[in-house]
Amino acid sequence: MKNLFLATCAFALLAVSCNDKSAPVQTPEATGEAVATTGKIAYVRIDTLINQYNMYIDLRAAYEAKAQKADTELTSKSRSLERQVRDYQEKIQNGLVTRSQAQSIEEDLTRQQQNFMQHRDKVMGEMAEEEQVMLNQIQYSITEFIKELNKDYQYDLILSTSGSSPILSGNPSMDITSIVLEGLNKKYAEDQAKAPKNDNKDTKDATK
Repeated sequence: MKNLFLATCAFALLAVSCNDKSAPVQTPEATGEAVATTGKIAYVRIDTLINQYNMYIDLRAAYEAKAQKADTELTSKSRSLERQVRDYQEKIQNGLVTRSQAQSIEEDLTRQQQNFMQHRDKVMGEMAEEEQVMLNQIQYSITEFIKELNKDYQYDLILSTSGSSPILSGNPSMDITSIVLEGLNKKYAEDQAKAPKNDNKDTKDATK
């Protein structure tokens, strides 16, 4: 999940709108020769940012707790159904039920299995949707914050680096990860303080 999110967020950061203060620049393809890029550039270490972003930490913990609870429930129901099937097979093998009773039990087990599969698919679909919404929330909060931040810093381009990034190295003075992280966590703390107490309680309960 984290790897997918890092890739998505890295793409989003590359798409952050920066002020265009210069005329269109011809590409190397158009001129047939290399072109030196000029302008104010910064980069964000997205893996470090995500790992230390409190909003992501809290939402991930809440999601994982809910996913674990759902998995425990499904496992319990699956094992219960398996025990009933084994009990049915044992009765058939030992001749402990009539054909009519066996047919009735088999129909009931088939119905239970269908209901379980429908319930399992529903739960898995809901969890997948909730995970995607969580990732969207994190991505949105980061990109919107960087847009606001850039109104003051006026960068022409903001890049992101991660384990799979094509950027192998960069001048540390261009690294704004700590600035972005500090601002994000400060804003998140302020938003949490303004949120209704019940919402904060639910988040804390989910992370236990």
